[in-house]
Amino acid sequence: MRTAIVVGAGIGGLTTAVGLRRAGVDTVVLERRSAPGRLLTGGGFMLWHNALLALRELKLDERVAEAGVEIVYHEFRSDRGRRLARWDIAPEAERYGAPALGLRRSALNTVLMEAAGDDVRLGRRCVGFEQDDDGVTARLADGSELRADVLIGADGIRSTVRDVLRKGHDLPLRYAGYTAWQAITRLPGEDAVPTGTFFNLWGRGGLRFLYMRLNPEEVYWDAITADSVGASFDMLAKDRREVLAETYRDWPDPVPGIVASTEEEAILPIDIFDRPPDRSAGWGRGRVVLLGDAAHPMTLNLSQGAGQAIEDGVALSRLLSEHDRVPEAVAAFEELRRARVDGMTGTAWSIGAMGRWRSRALCIGRDLFMRAFFDGKGRRESYAQMMDVRF
Repeated sequence: MRTAIVVGAGIGGLTTAVGLRRAGVDTVVLERRSAPGRLLTGGGFMLWHNALLALRELKLDERVAEAGVEIVYHEFRSDRGRRLARWDIAPEAERYGAPALGLRRSALNTVLMEAAGDDVRLGRRCVGFEQDDDGVTARLADGSELRADVLIGADGIRSTVRDVLRKGHDLPLRYAGYTAWQAITRLPGEDAVPTGTFFNLWGRGGLRFLYMRLNPEEVYWDAITADSVGASFDMLAKDRREVLAETYRDWPDPVPGIVASTEEEAILPIDIFDRPPDRSAGWGRGRVVLLGDAAHPMTLNLSQGAGQAIEDGVALSRLLSEHDRVPEAVAAFEELRRARVDGMTGTAWSIGAMGRWRSRALCIGRDLFMRAFFDGKGRRESYAQMMDVRF
């Protein structure tokens, strides 16, 4: 029986472990955090059709769908409340045979953790590895070692496996110039935030605000701000909610009310990074391979980070079960996935750059473009890119 070590119990790592288990590969997932509760935190996010189709390969799509709410509209607005475009997602869900979902990140992690079962070992931190022709040995922080046929680095944007694999010869992370302030707040009432619509508001100078209802009681929101907003905390000694309330004070309802309803400790700032695609730096070598954010971190602007990690996990587990030699499966994985992920990384970066425009004239032009493009050709092109599924 083939054996595998997966480093990291995030979305990509757990998806891979479930796929490998179903393929009959004896798998161990090493997670540095020691308490399962800390693995099941985080805000919300949107999971598009392609991610649900990938989860269907593992027979997990229905369980994940039950944990979320179906998104039927994606609505773009200006910071004055003017509707720029409204995507009707329901026909696309019918066309592709899978919904788009809004859900808690912890809900997805819970489903994947339960499916992975005893494969996950908490409090086990991988600090290095050595490989040879016959296998790969993972070294753990406690001095112990584990041996397997393949080592999969799914340990996030600051991956230890990647650092060891690259040995200092790697492109640095690229800071996008903005921070996402993510939170879930208790805000009942369809009048405030209707169920089934993902709202995406665009302002000037790097300001955006996204929100959607997760269930009858809770709303997920994401305030995207330029560096100048984050600096206010240090200079003025204000708390997060106070600064964000001031920043979005003049934005249309329900934005100020959403911020005001949120507990201070629920607001989590995340500085946004990616890595520019670089074909000279592969995702794997020999019996070691990277996936998800460890291989291809992307900015949040397409809501595809989790979806691409899920696709990675399904693709890699399938290829490892189909190829006789691990290095061949590693090479085939990158060949299958690289073009799709590189394209999404570049598109997501460009959208984020457009969101940082400060010029009033440029922002007016951007809004006019969205009104003209996003309801027609833009939506078709976005869906074509999204649904060019390769797993």
